[in-house]
Amino acid sequence: MTAAEHLPRGGSIEGTISAGFPPEEVFRPREVALKDGRTAVIRRAKPQDAEAVIAHVNAIGAEGIHIMTERLDLSPKEERAVFRKADAKSGLYIVAVIAGEIVATADITRGRHSKNRHTAELGIALRKDARGAGLGTAMMQTMIEWARSIGVQKILLGVFASNKPALALYRRLGFIQEGRLRGQVKLRGKPVDELLMALWLR
Repeated sequence: MTAAEHLPRGGSIEGTISAGFPPEEVFRPREVALKDGRTAVIRRAKPQDAEAVIAHVNAIGAEGIHIMTERLDLSPKEERAVFRKADAKSGLYIVAVIAGEIVATADITRGRHSKNRHTAELGIALRKDARGAGLGTAMMQTMIEWARSIGVQKILLGVFASNKPALALYRRLGFIQEGRLRGQVKLRGKPVDELLMALWLR
């Protein structure tokens, strides 16, 4: 999934988030105090989230301007199987929940080969009513912390050049542009570049 934050461990820019990953845990849920007064819980996706996750991604895909995915082809049963088989040290799929509803998702996958095991690819998607309150920052920080905790050295993502808020967020977090795919997508009939960005975790 195309996008959709470099911070000190346990730090935050817009949201208030609990401390980083302890050595004995790969990931644990945490609460985030948002700028609009709401509280979100960021946790690992569970098999029972399958239908809500599919609906969430499809709704953002239907906007047609933020993510590459237009519609998930997986059935709820297939999505549940994906979450059940998740390897905690090769990838992480998280959701953000506000008042019982999933309002954001993010996934990160570590390189599968010895040549790229030091890298991980990241995607994030926030519902319209969850944007601009610091949740994106908190979700990105969560992924950065996870990647650092398992020894990932470089995080990669793709973002449409037209997505100015996302670009500003990634740059604020230390991501740098490493490539530009000109006219890679057509959004509402107009060609738009896709930018390839990376964050080195040193």
